[in-house]
Amino acid sequence: MQSTLVLEIFIGVAGLAIVLMLWLANYRSSDPIPQADVSATGYAIRRYWLWTTLIVAVAVFAFTVPQFPYQKAKADANARHYPVVAQQYSFSMPSTLPLNTPIVFDVTSKDVNHGFGIYGPNDKIFSQVQAMPDYVNHLAVTFTVPGHYTVRCLEYCGIAHAAMQGGFDVK
Repeated sequence: MQSTLVLEIFIGVAGLAIVLMLWLANYRSSDPIPQADVSATGYAIRRYWLWTTLIVAVAVFAFTVPQFPYQKAKADANARHYPVVAQQYSFSMPSTLPLNTPIVFDVTSKDVNHGFGIYGPNDKIFSQVQAMPDYVNHLAVTFTVPGHYTVRCLEYCGIAHAAMQGGFDVK
């Protein structure tokens, strides 16, 4: 339903843009205006759009910064840590995890970069982090839905990358 609304808005805006472009392409004044007369107005319009764009971009950035998820991803001090080691073409991780308990996955790799993407029981991505050699990334999560979670590699890691997956149960 929402995608239909987005498509209708896109088609409406695109149609309006096409009509505007066709009108501009066919617009002609009776006499050409000398370049010297047009330059001052053109530079003034450029300056106006530059400052307007900068002000809007800074305002949008300032408005959306509090919505960034990074502060929300901090781990609970009492969270349980579980090591995860990725290597071509498998994951070494626990097979069962507790429900409604703060968890931190300590994710690393033995060989090349891998992605550690967790997909929920509904097969939608739940969370993800990069697995890198000689580095540990910490992924803080709390599972509130029981079931089987699938882990897939989200970084091309070699010829059998597409088959690299694992999983665990949340009970």
